[in-house]
Amino acid sequence: MKLRFNREEMAEALHSICAIAASRTPKPILRCVHIHAKSDVLLLSATDLEVSVRCAVTQVEVDETGEAVVIADTFSRIVSECNDELLSVELSDSQLHLRGTGSHFQVVTMDTTEFPAVPAMTESPDIAIPSHILKRMIEWTLFAAAKESTRYAINGVLWELNDKQLILAATDGRRLSLSRGELETNGDNTSFNMIVPSKAMNLLMRLPTEDDQAVGVKMASNQLLISVGRATISTSLVEGHFPKYEDVIPKDCDRVMELNTSEFLGALRRAALLTNEESKGVRLSLSDDNLTLSSRAPEQGEATVSLSVKYKGEPLEIGFNPVFLTDVLRVADAESLTMAFKDSNRPGLIKQGEAFTYVVMPVTLTSA
Repeated sequence: MKLRFNREEMAEALHSICAIAASRTPKPILRCVHIHAKSDVLLLSATDLEVSVRCAVTQVEVDETGEAVVIADTFSRIVSECNDELLSVELSDSQLHLRGTGSHFQVVTMDTTEFPAVPAMTESPDIAIPSHILKRMIEWTLFAAAKESTRYAINGVLWELNDKQLILAATDGRRLSLSRGELETNGDNTSFNMIVPSKAMNLLMRLPTEDDQAVGVKMASNQLLISVGRATISTSLVEGHFPKYEDVIPKDCDRVMELNTSEFLGALRRAALLTNEESKGVRLSLSDDNLTLSSRAPEQGEATVSLSVKYKGEPLEIGFNPVFLTDVLRVADAESLTMAFKDSNRPGLIKQGEAFTYVVMPVTLTSA
């Protein structure tokens, strides 16, 4: 194997590769990147046996084809620290020689036959969706997925396809986040319902894409393949049954408030300054066109923050964990949001049009 590549493009590809190549694993081969030089392209692959990624580097000049396996983090750091526009690579015996102006690195390689197979999308995708829509949907839902749970089904994000619409849903048992997006194509009117690991979706968010670029998605025997730009992600699916999200969304919230997103986020952050682990809650007191947020922490003090909102209805007091509200406000990209309630012991509902719905359970607050 002998070639030259564009350093900047290679560094970008390795950024995604290193997100999957495990730094701590009993299998050293999983810390590696598989480099395959073809006549006109360089393919990089990594896997942790659950999620895999293949990235193509196209700005290459290949003199000799071949393949090699090296530790991903080591290779990535070398490429990142060099300043050259072009770097050359040559495989000699069991070492990969990487050269730039005034630099020469000799990197030990591993047996290519030990590297696990990484799936490729060899057939046309089942559906296509614009990358900016899918990434926005992931941003709206991924944060709500359970981080650690014995209910494995909620450790990922539900992907549900109906006709021309893709629905993503995530929950950790105390909140639910739901997003909807229109497909670009659904050639065979495919429908599916599957749970995708959070790790695969985090990787998809890291991949560089153009807004008008289409993301291709294909189902294949308990596996999902996602193609975007020069990269392909393959992931096994999470087993189990995702909760029926439609049953969680309240239908009778008749106390509706419209508020400015950034103003509410700022007020919530200030009110949350005087909470602690024992009093992890902020009280929302709602009256005509006014919202007051208050909190108190023993031996620390109390906070009260007021702001103007659009609201006409019966007064209401309800408590929420401020983290669950700031999380959703950070990903909301609308100037204003709608927040609706029924009673102080019923879930709150936040909506951004028809594309984004967020349900959050209240917390019980002690009386001041």
